[in-house]
Amino acid sequence: MSFCAFSLKMIGAIGTICWLAGGIKTSPDAARNTREQQRVIRYPVLGWAEIENLQRWVTLGHEDWAKDPRLVASQELERMAADFDGDAAELDSRDPTAVGRGERTMTFEWTPLDGRAVYRVTVKRFDWLLPIAKDTEGIVWVPAMTEIRLHE
Repeated sequence: MSFCAFSLKMIGAIGTICWLAGGIKTSPDAARNTREQQRVIRYPVLGWAEIENLQRWVTLGHEDWAKDPRLVASQELERMAADFDGDAAELDSRDPTAVGRGERTMTFEWTPLDGRAVYRVTVKRFDWLLPIAKDTEGIVWVPAMTEIRLHE
């Protein structure tokens, strides 16, 4: 069991104990808040210089996959979920028509077969990289946010 899953179970157990002791009144809002606590959101820290260096590297012909939002999301998901096999085709796009329309932000999600969680990765590309990339299609995508929604 991961630390996050253990922490979430402990929070749930403490809430149950307080409720049984009469310290917390149950309401639909309280139940909704308990479910919200089962979300783990992370914002990867990438500095301006790191993103610019990545763009220069890709513009020189290396790591072309960084220009594909689905492949960037897939790489990030491999870091998040041990049972994800790296197949970018398994990712569901939140807006499947957005690729190639000049979008700057895209979100992809994946659910394991057992349905225990939903993994979501949001990737972005930045217009300030255009002078280095030379054209919009050459701008790299970088992970901007990751989210895991745990289900019991």
